[in-house]
Amino acid sequence: MALQDTSSQAVRRAFLEFFAQREHRVVASAPVFPQDDPTLLFTNAGMNQFKDVFLGTGSRDYSRAADTQKCIRVQGKHNDLEEVGVDTYHHTFFEMLGNWSFGDYFKEEAITWAWELLTEVLELPKERLWVTVFAGDEKDGLGADEEAERLWRERTDIDPSHVLRFDRRDNFWEMGETGPCGPCTEIHLDRGGPDSNPLDGADPAIGVNAGNERFIELWNLVFMQFNRQDDGSLVELPAKSVDTGMGFERVLGVLQGKHSNYDTDLFQPLFRALEELCEHRYGKGDQGVDIAMRVCADHVRAVTSALSDGALPSNEGRGYVIRRLIRRASRYGLQTLGLQEPFLYRLVPVVAEILGEAFPEMAQRLDHVSLVVRSEEESFRKTLDRGLIQFEKLTKDLSEGAPLDGKEAYELYATYGFPQDLVELLARERGLVLDTEGWEAARAAHSEVSRSEGSFKQLVSPEELASLVPTQSLYHAEGEASLTQETSVVRLLEDRGQGQRLVLASSPFYAEGGGQVGDQGTIEALDGTFRFEVADTQRVGEVVVHVGKLEGTPPTEGQACSARADAPRRAAVRANHTATHLLHKALRETLGDHVTQQGSYVGPDRLRFDFSHPKGLSDEEVLEVQRRVNAAILGDGAVVSTEESFAAATERGVTALFGEKYGDTVRVVDVDGWSMELCGGTHVSRSGEIGPFVLLSEKAIQAGVRRIEAVTAQAAHGVLENQARLVSDLASLLKAPEGELLDRVAALQAEVKEARKAAKKAARAGAGAAFESVKEQLATAGGVLHGVVRLEGADAEALRDVSSRVKGMAADHAVVLLGQDGDRVPFLVLCGGAALEKGLKAGDLAKGLGKHLGGGGGGRPEAAQGQGMDASGLDAAVAATTESLAAALG
Repeated sequence: MALQDTSSQAVRRAFLEFFAQREHRVVASAPVFPQDDPTLLFTNAGMNQFKDVFLGTGSRDYSRAADTQKCIRVQGKHNDLEEVGVDTYHHTFFEMLGNWSFGDYFKEEAITWAWELLTEVLELPKERLWVTVFAGDEKDGLGADEEAERLWRERTDIDPSHVLRFDRRDNFWEMGETGPCGPCTEIHLDRGGPDSNPLDGADPAIGVNAGNERFIELWNLVFMQFNRQDDGSLVELPAKSVDTGMGFERVLGVLQGKHSNYDTDLFQPLFRALEELCEHRYGKGDQGVDIAMRVCADHVRAVTSALSDGALPSNEGRGYVIRRLIRRASRYGLQTLGLQEPFLYRLVPVVAEILGEAFPEMAQRLDHVSLVVRSEEESFRKTLDRGLIQFEKLTKDLSEGAPLDGKEAYELYATYGFPQDLVELLARERGLVLDTEGWEAARAAHSEVSRSEGSFKQLVSPEELASLVPTQSLYHAEGEASLTQETSVVRLLEDRGQGQRLVLASSPFYAEGGGQVGDQGTIEALDGTFRFEVADTQRVGEVVVHVGKLEGTPPTEGQACSARADAPRRAAVRANHTATHLLHKALRETLGDHVTQQGSYVGPDRLRFDFSHPKGLSDEEVLEVQRRVNAAILGDGAVVSTEESFAAATERGVTALFGEKYGDTVRVVDVDGWSMELCGGTHVSRSGEIGPFVLLSEKAIQAGVRRIEAVTAQAAHGVLENQARLVSDLASLLKAPEGELLDRVAALQAEVKEARKAAKKAARAGAGAAFESVKEQLATAGGVLHGVVRLEGADAEALRDVSSRVKGMAADHAVVLLGQDGDRVPFLVLCGGAALEKGLKAGDLAKGLGKHLGGGGGGRPEAAQGQGMDASGLDAAVAATTESLAAALG
């Protein structure tokens, strides 16, 4: 049935419904940052969430799937962040429509269904469609993919001359250096030119894969039929699979008749919202305005998606990417669109309106995302000011026409977010030329460091993983079996700098996940030939990896052994984990249902819980949360874990965490019917086993995100004992009964207040003495009272006190006062009467001081102030300012 509605929502639904009718499980998009794949900063392809299936380390209870996957790409040859927005087709955030077969259907169904969807449902003109197939590769000993070529010619009505062969660069897909791979067939569209006549897609100069904007790739169908071995050879996979990906923004642009993806209904509402905030219009011929609006629209989509999934801005990894996106968009809004106040957060509701049907978490977390974005914008505006101060320091000693060192200038970008064009603009205003070669060298070096910091070291390589079988995890077993098991060795993996790694057939050890630390313990051979001290336990796919140190003879495959997790440590972790569930529930009851978990740490020593909330908790709220948790503990309710379907669990109100990807079958942890969460961790059997719960601290870690740290059981007893000892010691020190401590402290505070008043009175007397010192150092020239005076030890407040007296000495004055407090140099400048007539301006003099003192300054012609951060420049500042006064006053 042909599609009548070409809106983004209708096209997305049509794709998913098409495959649902063909027995595909329509699955939700995975989070945009993969929590279970540390090799990726962001989800950048639809297949990421099925990577474990293709690698053979995971499975699903379905063999056909379809979805629309949220993706972010900010790295790679075609994804230079600085290029996004400059052209009309690159994006950082995009959707990838896809369908998959896991050992089910293969080439015939994939090809015929793709053709049917494109030509009969979406009604794309058949005469403008071209396809490519794999031409073969002599090095791999592979012939052309004649099967796919035949299927296109025989099972569809495509023009046979539109089926082209291309080599491995275009038509052979590989996951990595080893692992599943195979030929692919791509579907391209001739979008037509000014004359609207079709072109010859086979022409290598102007046709398919020629690198032009007329022939565009719509859909890539990958046929996973080989496995790349360690030696580079290929072997046939026993179960062949299909992985397809179609760029949603691109196909939508075609269906809506738009040459640019930015002209579709995914972006136009964002442009309309921007137009209401500024005086500019999109698409009216101003290229600079159009670029700025595309940057803002693209970046706010990416940021909204990432923050909705639980990511947060930071100075490293994916958090740093989010911060860069916000700052780049904010700068374009400020510099090009004239938006002086934070504005990006106002676009977040628009994104949620456009994408909320497909990705409901965006609408559900709207307030939280808006708050974080606004805070980041406000912080960046302050950072810009600090960056300008640093720019002044870099350029203060450079003469007009001199080069601005590119390496040093690049730090303005790396530290303060100043892009190259802004640095060049600032340099031109001072008659300087940016050293672009030095800038590029610094950028390349920084990118290399960023790549190395952003690329996570894998605990187990794909080659190692491919040869391992899934581990049977037994930490949820009943009684002692959850801690101790007789099992056998699968393999000892060589130490690659992360510790020795031992894999067992079955294991009672809990692998780190869901915020809970991995177990520690021992693994011993039954014949006594080896002992392995487990320092950490990690999960890679469905394989549990024990990391630690081997003593004795290296174990052999199949060797019998006994694995024992550290029981006291596990008990402490279990208590803390169940306590985090109770804490989550208590926070929602006390503060509201907007509270959602943002992250956690559950160890044997303490628990940490991050949650969304716009402001700090009051003392009474903190006490109420603690009271609720302890009430649940004292109730000694049963803690019951069950397995059920994800749909049934969420339907009955079980809490699922944002950013987590759940399977169809989930584990529910129910604490006495009060707290119910999806969780795979270890827990106590009854809440009373937790012992006392003590909340240690509550603080902000990010705009809209708070952090609580707490302890339970023995650690909580220790805290309570220390608190009791502290109260006793204070009572002894202050010589007051414990019940009267607050009154005694209040009395002491009153005494301190009176002492401070007396100190201020003495300081005012000191200001009088400082004024007398200033008077002695001032002189008159040209009828103007003038001078540059240093007041050792004076802070900004003391300078203001003295200046108010100096102004009363003469209407015609030009006086500069400099204090000093360590490396900090506050200064204040006054100009009045004849001094102003002679061209002296306090603001200009303050700026000049800032250049010498490594800080900033400015103000009105009559009065200005500032503060330097480098006292070593004081002598030079005094000399230069004295010279300026002398030159102006004759």
